[in-house]
Amino acid sequence: MDPSGGVLAARFGLAQQPGVASLAAVARHGMTGARDDHVQRLPLGVDVVVAPGSADIAAGSVGVIARHADRALRHLAPMVIVDAGRLYPGSPATDLVAAADVVVLVATPLTEYLDHLDTRLSTLSDSVQRDRVGLVFVGKGPYAAAEIVARLAVPVWAELPRDPRGAGVLAGRLMGRTWQRTALVRALRDLAVTVRQRAPQPDTAGLEAVDR
Repeated sequence: MDPSGGVLAARFGLAQQPGVASLAAVARHGMTGARDDHVQRLPLGVDVVVAPGSADIAAGSVGVIARHADRALRHLAPMVIVDAGRLYPGSPATDLVAAADVVVLVATPLTEYLDHLDTRLSTLSDSVQRDRVGLVFVGKGPYAAAEIVARLAVPVWAELPRDPRGAGVLAGRLMGRTWQRTALVRALRDLAVTVRQRAPQPDTAGLEAVDR
């Protein structure tokens, strides 16, 4: 759901349809369609709804889906993880973030990125309660997690290692039977547990949004 366009199809050799554009087409007419009408499977065994590479098509599709978030997304799986791309004023994905049960903001813990985070949090405060938001940092920075929490008033849910092999697997560049044991994937597994604990129970809802 990145309005700038998607990369999963290109990275993993998938077709750009079905995906976000097909989902938007049925959502525009008040329908959901069958789950398999929009979902493809990555070689990693993960089901995905891929976005088109074109920013124009992606932005329009995301805008439609955002206006019908509950109907368009919640039927896809007990938990749906939405990559909302980079949040900016007027992003078509803003309504998706507001509809999410849990919001995960991903950044590098350096001063310039923390400044951006501070701005994004102020923008989100009108539509997202702070207890639904958590921070995930990639790599190390000059500040301890406690200092960041004190400044931003949002908890740090995970600190992801810089792991070239794990990142290569998730980017479609590397494969192998041991990818689930990489440092990055182990950290993501722990993050998934934290997110699940923060989210409503499966019988009530399950929509998480990620801004990177």
